[in-house]
Amino acid sequence: MAAFPNLRRIFSSFRTPEEERQISRSAFFKFVGFVISCMAITMLANKNRMKTITHH
Repeated sequence: MAAFPNLRRIFSSFRTPEEERQISRSAFFKFVGFVISCMAITMLANKNRMKTITHH
């Protein structure tokens, strides 16, 4: 199997350090938003499930 170059390093070489920071920051906040939304959906689903269990 051929060794592939680090794709992130290749793409980052075409951006300025400021652009790289912006992209990295944006990706971080999108990831945090995704994790928080997953937690909220899980908590809501669990809350509704507990209501149906206690009513039976």
